[in-house]
Amino acid sequence: CLYYFYLYKLFLSFWFYKIDLANEYALECSNYLVASSGTVADSVFYFYNALSALAQLNRDSEDSSTLLARVEQSLEVLQRWADDAPMNYQHKVDLIKAEKSRLFGQKSEAIELYDRAISGAKTNEYVQEEALANELAARFYLDWDKERIAQEYITQAYYGYVRWGATAKVAHLEQAYPQLLAPILQQAAISLSANETIFTSSSVTADCLSHSNSNQASVALDLATVIKASQTISGEIELEKLLSALLHSVIQNAGADKCAFMLLEGGRLHIQAIAQLSSTPNRETEPIDFYSLLLNPQLVEDSTEVPVGLINTVKRSLQPAVIIDATLHPQLLHEPYIQQQQPKSILCSPILRQGQLLGLLYLENRSTCGAFTRDRVELLNLLCAQAAISLLNARLYEREQEKSQSLQASLEKLQETEASLAKEREFLNTIIHTITDGIVVCDAKGKLALFNQASETFHGFPLELLPCERWAECFNLYHADGKTPLETAEIPLFRALQGEIVDNVEMAIAPKDAPTRTLLASGQAIFDPWGNKVGAVVVMRDISDRKQAESAILQKSQELEQALLALQQAQLQVVQSEKMSALGNLVAGVAHEMNNPLGFIYATLEQSKPTLSEIIDHLRLYQHHVVNPGSEILDHAEEIDLEYTLEDFPRMLEAMSGACDRLRNISTSLRIFSRTDKDYKVPFNVHEGIDSTILILKHRLKANELRPAIEVTTHYAEIPPIECFPGQLNQVFMNILANAIDALDEASRERSFAELEANPHQILIETSCDRHSVKIAIADNGLGMSPEIQERIFEHSFTTKGVGKGTGLGLAIAHQIVVDKHGGTIEVNSVLGQGTVFEMILPFGG
Repeated sequence: CLYYFYLYKLFLSFWFYKIDLANEYALECSNYLVASSGTVADSVFYFYNALSALAQLNRDSEDSSTLLARVEQSLEVLQRWADDAPMNYQHKVDLIKAEKSRLFGQKSEAIELYDRAISGAKTNEYVQEEALANELAARFYLDWDKERIAQEYITQAYYGYVRWGATAKVAHLEQAYPQLLAPILQQAAISLSANETIFTSSSVTADCLSHSNSNQASVALDLATVIKASQTISGEIELEKLLSALLHSVIQNAGADKCAFMLLEGGRLHIQAIAQLSSTPNRETEPIDFYSLLLNPQLVEDSTEVPVGLINTVKRSLQPAVIIDATLHPQLLHEPYIQQQQPKSILCSPILRQGQLLGLLYLENRSTCGAFTRDRVELLNLLCAQAAISLLNARLYEREQEKSQSLQASLEKLQETEASLAKEREFLNTIIHTITDGIVVCDAKGKLALFNQASETFHGFPLELLPCERWAECFNLYHADGKTPLETAEIPLFRALQGEIVDNVEMAIAPKDAPTRTLLASGQAIFDPWGNKVGAVVVMRDISDRKQAESAILQKSQELEQALLALQQAQLQVVQSEKMSALGNLVAGVAHEMNNPLGFIYATLEQSKPTLSEIIDHLRLYQHHVVNPGSEILDHAEEIDLEYTLEDFPRMLEAMSGACDRLRNISTSLRIFSRTDKDYKVPFNVHEGIDSTILILKHRLKANELRPAIEVTTHYAEIPPIECFPGQLNQVFMNILANAIDALDEASRERSFAELEANPHQILIETSCDRHSVKIAIADNGLGMSPEIQERIFEHSFTTKGVGKGTGLGLAIAHQIVVDKHGGTIEVNSVLGQGTVFEMILPFGG
């Protein structure tokens, strides 16, 4: 983007003292600053933005306020970052502050800040910013006329830029400060007096050690040596032998005591071979040690056998490099290999073919400076040209060998695979025909390809080549019922061939000459590795025995379910019978205990009535004849309110008699409710049973703090007694009426007392009859119930009440008594929000 374009222009302008341009590019960068938000480029921009502004201020710029604002803004941002990451930003802040102190004449502060910036950049390995800080410090001391101090800083800057690889900046310093860099430049001139330090192939023929022209150099070559070496190299097509011949020829003819060959693979150089003299007295007869690394090539950047920096320079430039004395050359001062091995002469030449880099040859001589003269360089160029051709041939040969070996290995592997497949095929066929499950396979066109022994047994005949349209007809395939023939589209193998996954489909096979079998079939289509459908497979398992066993188990299970249901019903009936029996015994006992004292009281009252009447008549007669009774008699009569007593006491006796009659009726109702059923049906007045049940539940009908009293209204028709079990019917009435009261109590919670008084709860009981049966309807105006609850209301253990409030047995027992015991019907009709009606129909004859 434009931001990075202007940012790089800002760098270059500032490094080469083009301050006006640097400030222009800084302003352009600021227009696109948002493009780099959050990237490392931000910090670099603020750094050079501040330095450019300070450099402009140093030239007496008129717009000083704007420039100072730029400096302060950049300094503020960098200082904030330096507080969090001083290793990345503090030296930048120190250098800006040093330049600012220089601008304002604060020399002591500037000295301290320059040194801190240099130290921080060096510690954190910011090579370019260490060099820049040294350069700016040198300029500061030059402006202060401290040339000796400035020379030290500019020298450090020079070496810093050399380490960084900024050759253009190094040349710029040499031009800008020749007097300060004189010692370095003089040393370079001495070391390069006979030849260039690093030169290209064109400079080899122009500026050389002997100052001869190119024709003289060619004459100096030993033609026989060149031809022999070239023939040796060109005669090898195996890479390892080629490398051995090449390195031996180079060491023998180029004046080297070590040679390394590097091959370019995947854009990276790998050391493939190294050759070196084992000793130095006689180069022509001494043995040469050759080390092949073809099986384990080393990356150049990971190797300690060559100077990595020099190798990368030649790789980038594609030009040969000759070093007269590597130990004195300024660009190799910090090269680890040079420091450790101390070679003198170095020659590194690219191997090119049609302008494309194939590899590099590295030569060194550890004892002689300038060992690689023009004639040897020319020889090496010729050898490299021949090596490039031979290298291509060798690599081509190597590839062909690899292909040949690969083909041979593939052929052998194919033969082994075919033999193995034949064995596996035979083994699989044995397994397939031994498996008790039937296996049928067809190809993509529906042609049957496999029909194992079990399939033949199921069908009663061997494999036949039939089209899929005739499978159903010929193979006698039916649905699981064994009666409905399968259509072609329903056959599992056909469905699998259409792409369907068939999973455990039951079907029947009814061949003419074999027993009918029930099979469980599963199958799917078969695809090759490329996703092409090649056929389908179906596996069939004979489950005839299992189906028979399942049928027997199902029958037993149904019998057990019936037995269990009967047992549950019996248990249910026993439980309810016991409950009703206990309740009946209790009620009967109460009624019996009431009858004796009640009979005595009633008889006594009846006998007391005439006696009391005679006494009253006698008192009236006495009052009539005794005209003047004594005062004591009159006072006593007034004290006991004799006249009121004589008038009220007979009415009291009548009320007591009425209460006794009511108690006798209650006792009668209790005896009716608690009557014990016999083992046969007896005539029974259902109205008496309903009334006795209402009497038992009367305490629940009374008003309480939540609701007024529940009104019970009865509309009885003229109904003759019916043949039934009275105790069981009373139990039905009890369960339905108790549930109705529960429903009304539940509805009371959702309405206020006033609303309930205005629209009170009611239970309506109606009876009717026809020639054959009695109809009893018990209705309430409660909350009603949903259709889902109505469907399950007579289920065993089903309840809508909370935990501990209902067992789910009452209505189930009522249904059993009405339907099973009396041959009647019981139904429920309910509307949510309106109420519920239970209707029972009982036949007269039970």
